[in-house]
Amino acid sequence: MTVENVAKDNRYDVNKKFLQDFHNKVLGGEKIFKNEKGERMTMLTSTVGTGENTHYILPALDPITGKELSSNEILKKYKSAIESGTVKSYNTYQEAEKERSRMRTEILGSN
Repeated sequence: MTVENVAKDNRYDVNKKFLQDFHNKVLGGEKIFKNEKGERMTMLTSTVGTGENTHYILPALDPITGKELSSNEILKKYKSAIESGTVKSYNTYQEAEKERSRMRTEILGSN
């Protein structure tokens, strides 16, 4: 495995853990959020960018209010996670979206 592939695998694992922890926190909480169809919602994510080559997969659901956050609200809420490296960036929106779809399936399929 090349160094680049190891870095990508590490990024995937780091980001998936961050989203899995968020999902588990919502599941374990007292509040139940429902989508417009009345189905329980524990995970809503978005790919947001801070620059042309810097995109993040982050929760778009406020776990306190159940409100969907705007891109600016998401970046503000998770600024410390970005700055600390708790979440890792992607070079392209398309790359992030591909992994976001895979993570969502794996996380929601594990419950």
